[in-house]
Amino acid sequence: MIANIVADNYKRNIDDMIFSSMMVKSYGMQAEARILIIDENKNVIIDNYDSYLDKKIDNAEIRSSLLGTPKSGIYKKEHNEVLQLSVPITSNNALGNEVVGTVLISYSLNQVNQSIDDMKRDIIQISSIALIISLILTAISATGITRSIRALTEGVEKLNSGQLGYRIKLKAKGEEGKLIDTFNEMSEKLFRIEKHRKTMINSISHELRTPLTSISALIDSLLMGNSSLEIYDEYLKDIKSETDRMSELVKYLMESIKLEEMTLSLAEENLSDILNDTIKLITPYANKEKVVINTKIEENIIVKCDKGKIHEVFLNLIENAIKYKDINKKKSYVSITLKKDVNNISIIVEDNGVGIDEKNLNSIFNRGFRVLDDTLTKADGYGIGLSIVKQIIDRHSWNISVNSAKGVGTIFKIDIF
Repeated sequence: MIANIVADNYKRNIDDMIFSSMMVKSYGMQAEARILIIDENKNVIIDNYDSYLDKKIDNAEIRSSLLGTPKSGIYKKEHNEVLQLSVPITSNNALGNEVVGTVLISYSLNQVNQSIDDMKRDIIQISSIALIISLILTAISATGITRSIRALTEGVEKLNSGQLGYRIKLKAKGEEGKLIDTFNEMSEKLFRIEKHRKTMINSISHELRTPLTSISALIDSLLMGNSSLEIYDEYLKDIKSETDRMSELVKYLMESIKLEEMTLSLAEENLSDILNDTIKLITPYANKEKVVINTKIEENIIVKCDKGKIHEVFLNLIENAIKYKDINKKKSYVSITLKKDVNNISIIVEDNGVGIDEKNLNSIFNRGFRVLDDTLTKADGYGIGLSIVKQIIDRHSWNISVNSAKGVGTIFKIDIF
């Protein structure tokens, strides 16, 4: 699928090598694969790792694609198993479809094979546990304790049907009671493992969406075609910065088992610069959504913080303020204030968007909580983002509060004492 998308995008932008190169690098990073674009003479013209540029490659997949037929193959190299897939790049002309090149994707199957091995090991472990439970149930059955047998049998069937976390409510004494307690503990652990797995997937999806939104808005601005070379240079630097941040984010999320294990890299930072940089990055997205950003930022406010994490907080809050605009209002705005008092530093993000029901205010920082009103906005609801914001603020020993009214707007305030 990615190979076809890359081929179509390259075909539509065949004269824009900068866009095509960035597009290949972006898809290569997402797929964790090497992507090459090869011309009809088998010369590499784009490589997301740049090491094969201007080199000639000739293999069965490339030859087949240049003849108009996609082809894939699996190769073993030392201890590594690699899948290679190629699709042709065609161009329409007076003679019909002409093959002008091919997209070649190389993907390591080691991680896939490891996942399969892990799944096999999990199945063996679960099967072993099920076998042990079955043997224990058989032993109990021999003693005539039918109520405990029926309860445990029903519990095993519930787990087998996917109802992780199911608890046996039957109270029993002696060995039967211990067995039921052990079953309940095992069921709860399986539930927590599955919940954590889903939370990690949600976290990765949400955190990658933020820089992708920024990159998309920047690219949309460039594609309008009215920008000067200086703006192109500035926006491309911003896109490169967001790409690097995505790479670091993926690395961080993959290495972190739990959100609670988040570590901070604290240093004396200019909070004003962090906020200004964030606003500069999100402005193309705001312009696209026709939301005006108003700022009142005191300069050179220095605090001890983790620059990357606080940038993430600001980006989440401002992006939400833009995303949840009220489409029934003629003018939408986001007001951002940074001020310093004698004993306090405050950051305020205020909007006139859809707002939040008072009954939901105590829940918006909960992981997975969402607010959605189709009559006001088409955006997805609040989800994992605000829980991450709260986690980062708490780790800095700062305070975040929210004040909102449905149909009026929302105010987020961060206090640093």
